[in-house]
Amino acid sequence: MPVVEEDMEAILPEDHPESQVMLSSVEVKVYKRRWWILFLFAGMGFMQCAVWNTWGPITASVKAAYPKWDDAEIALLSMWGTITMITGLIPMTILLQSKGIRVSLLVTAALLSMGTGIRCFSTQEQAFTVLAHIGAVLNGFAGIIIGAAPSLLSSRWFPHNERTTATGIGCTFNQLGNAGGFFLGPLMVHLPINQSTHHGNSTEAGLDPEQIEALRMSIRDYMWISFGICGSLFLGVIAYFPEKPKKPPSLTSFMHEKPAPLAKDLKMLLSNKNIWLLVVPYAITLGINVAWSSVLDINVAPFGIDQNDASWMGVYVTCGGVFMAIIASRFSDILFGYMKLTIISLMVVATAGYTWFLLLMNQCLPFSKVQLFISIIIGASFNYACSPLFFELAVELAFPVSEGVVGAFLTICWNIVAALFLFIMQTPFVKKSVLWMDYLLAIQGLVVVLMMGLVREEYRRTSVDKAPAEDQVVVVGASSASSDHSSD
Repeated sequence: MPVVEEDMEAILPEDHPESQVMLSSVEVKVYKRRWWILFLFAGMGFMQCAVWNTWGPITASVKAAYPKWDDAEIALLSMWGTITMITGLIPMTILLQSKGIRVSLLVTAALLSMGTGIRCFSTQEQAFTVLAHIGAVLNGFAGIIIGAAPSLLSSRWFPHNERTTATGIGCTFNQLGNAGGFFLGPLMVHLPINQSTHHGNSTEAGLDPEQIEALRMSIRDYMWISFGICGSLFLGVIAYFPEKPKKPPSLTSFMHEKPAPLAKDLKMLLSNKNIWLLVVPYAITLGINVAWSSVLDINVAPFGIDQNDASWMGVYVTCGGVFMAIIASRFSDILFGYMKLTIISLMVVATAGYTWFLLLMNQCLPFSKVQLFISIIIGASFNYACSPLFFELAVELAFPVSEGVVGAFLTICWNIVAALFLFIMQTPFVKKSVLWMDYLLAIQGLVVVLMMGLVREEYRRTSVDKAPAEDQVVVVGASSASSDHSSD
């Protein structure tokens, strides 16, 4: 087996423990229960992002219910997600590496439940404001594992020809939570009287104390529903979410059952120049888009788009992004080897959509609500579709570094960009205009397309998984793996 040995030597460093793995002794098998595991993970991802996007879609309503709230308050609630992601990433990554994915997701589900439950305690303005911020912090910490683990979970449970699809579902359901926030918020918390186009003080808008109290009650009902869903997911993880299947679905999954020391993985990752060339455009595009989506209502409000229209715009954008991401992920699994080209193609279309949006908002084109909807949907949907492909390509380039470490690195990078975006919103200059957001969306798309041209495309992980079949390596149980592919 000289070809395989040479390939392994090129991919794995001599002192790496995985270099000594006897591939011929590995028995692989795929279990049906992998879809239950993915369902729970996707559900937690959905709710974490939906909770993060609680306030943007009901901006007008929450300002009416709590008059001291303003755009800066709402932006800060969103920014807690990025602040906690950055500050908590190292300890949560250590938890993931040392205790495994089951314990990490139990902690995640518990944080989600506590973060949503604590907001149900009071409706009084001062108390509720404090509880909302505490809940945002807890929810932010919950997002760390959810952001870092999609590739780890897909590698742990899915064969190599389903990994990108599973990663796509894990990533995009987190993004789909954005749509959940845009849909559930206005559905539960109705736009207050005289607030359709007015975002100021509720007393000035003519709301009496009874109306304000009724509005606060509807917000509390929304908080209870979020808590109920998160609590159910917590119970689901407790009931059944094993650390790993009895038999691995692929060779590289087996090789990562005993992760290397975190310091060694980080050193290997940070010294990989090709990874940096991929991570920078990923962080730019995802960080800007995620942060922008949380303040979409603020961005379009000066142009006569009310809370309800902005919410539906967010729903269409996110659903379009999820649909495109799953299609692109499945395409990459079926027609293997074109991730870089697919990312560039998607970003070209996204940039065109954002440029159209900029021209409309800047009144270079005749303004039309229909065109505004279409341009945003095209730009954001094709942009979000790149996320799982970036994730999987990064794991391929970084192999044999653990998927969890790669995911954590990607997560902290895009959260730094998102935090900068939301921090800029706190400055007095940008409060006078929202057009800077629209210019930024168009420019970042062009920058990402140009930077992706510098990335050297490699599939280091998958080459190991495919090596046995291609190079006549006999894997014990390989024949049974195919017959057991649908077994439980």
